[in-house]
Amino acid sequence: MSDAAAKTDAPPKKSKKGLIIGLAAVLLLAGGGGAGWFFLGRGEPDEAAAAAKADAKRDALRVFVTLDNFVVNLADRDSERYAQIGVVLEVDGKESEAKLTAKMPAVRNELLLLISSKLANQLTTREGKEQLAAEIAIAAARPLGWTPPEDEEEEEEAPAPKVKVKDGEKAKGAKSKEKAKAKKAEPAPNPVANVHFASFIVQ
Repeated sequence: MSDAAAKTDAPPKKSKKGLIIGLAAVLLLAGGGGAGWFFLGRGEPDEAAAAAKADAKRDALRVFVTLDNFVVNLADRDSERYAQIGVVLEVDGKESEAKLTAKMPAVRNELLLLISSKLANQLTTREGKEQLAAEIAIAAARPLGWTPPEDEEEEEEAPAPKVKVKDGEKAKGAKSKEKAKAKKAEPAPNPVANVHFASFIVQ
């Protein structure tokens, strides 16, 4: 067989140039997609970061309000026990501070009733003091117009009076309830952010 015939029968070699061009195209497409994903990802709002930023802003605006000391008889029946407690309320800004000052008699009344309902042994442990601080935060905020989320849930769960309605009206009522639930916003944060004790004596 001649050399010319051997060359004719041999399969053609693949072009390296074509292979290189194909690989380059794939890499470019992959790189472009990755870059697009990167920029899209960076463009999406980060809810956690936004929430943290809002919390930091609220923390920076907080104001400390020192109340006059509370001296109250406790609820013990076997002996006379009393508590002398200094309370400092940390509120979420100047507006809440002004409301607190305006409502101070009502706030002090709420706190006096709360503390006087306690037993001495409930206030001598760290857990008891922390529980009292949590309850003071709620009691002090009520006169400022704040409603605890659990109170709102109880109001919603209260059974409505039974009234005969037509099927069409029932459907409308169900839809309006669904819309109300959908529109319901997140509960407002307690304006009394923290409670600090300046002094705490139980005798």
